[in-house]
Amino acid sequence: MAPPTKILGLDTQQRMLQRGENCSLKSLVQNECAFNGNDYVCTPFKRLFEQCMVKDGRVLNIEVTNLNTNR
Repeated sequence: MAPPTKILGLDTQQRMLQRGENCSLKSLVQNECAFNGNDYVCTPFKRLFEQCMVKDGRVLNIEVTNLNTNR
């Protein structure tokens, strides 16, 4: 299981990004699976993240996936 992830509000993220630099777009593909009674049917979907180095040395990942990402 993944470790707990702190959820930041939009205003907090924007303040942190103002102090950051060196941002790049990252993506990953996940599968959403459902059992239809006989088989598992899996549908891949993409998630996009902006990864920025904050000036205190931390890396900030902000999900920027929107409704048009998987169309």
